[in-house]
Amino acid sequence: MPWTGAVELVKGTANQLFAKAISAIDQADDFHALKKVQAEYLDRLNQVTKDNRAKPPVVGIIGEFYVLLEPFSNFDVESELGKLGVEVRRTMFTSEWTKFSFFLNPLGINEKDRIHQAALPYLKRDIGGDGWESVGEKVLHAKEYDGIIHLAPFTCMPEIMAQNIMPKTRENIPVLTILCDEQMSKTGMLTRLEAFVDLLERKRRVGNNNRQRVTI
Repeated sequence: MPWTGAVELVKGTANQLFAKAISAIDQADDFHALKKVQAEYLDRLNQVTKDNRAKPPVVGIIGEFYVLLEPFSNFDVESELGKLGVEVRRTMFTSEWTKFSFFLNPLGINEKDRIHQAALPYLKRDIGGDGWESVGEKVLHAKEYDGIIHLAPFTCMPEIMAQNIMPKTRENIPVLTILCDEQMSKTGMLTRLEAFVDLLERKRRVGNNNRQRVTI
């Protein structure tokens, strides 16, 4: 869905299909029905009319676990970026967090260790929360993304520390930090997202690689 939403000709189609898929999943009463829903909606998603010439900017979403995964707390930032023609990538999911937090993957590699190793030149130890992971995610994926949205709860010290470390890394990629609290409005967030996407598109056009972190 993140790629389809970025290149669909009729904006909002992928989000509508996603909402219907969630409803169908809720109504599925066994594994067979669940697999049928999956196949049906993946097929419908593939049939969405797309602009195959589009080359949407790619934005990674990183940050504190809860606001990263909870659409209500982040004003559905992934969906809004899709409406702006952005392909969204997020490496943190509930299933992945559970697996990599408590178990080793089948290859015997702890994913968190890989992220922490990437962050080590800039952050030597765990600072609590997901701050260490946020720095590591930027380092690991800087070459894959055009920009990064860094989400954090207001006053979250680990993410504030990560926010201040990110401009100092060698990886040259714009980062927009959004602090989520009860004072944040959707209008304000959308204004910042629009400005950030405009910056990424301009950066693509003019080849300006000098900006690292954006504060709007």
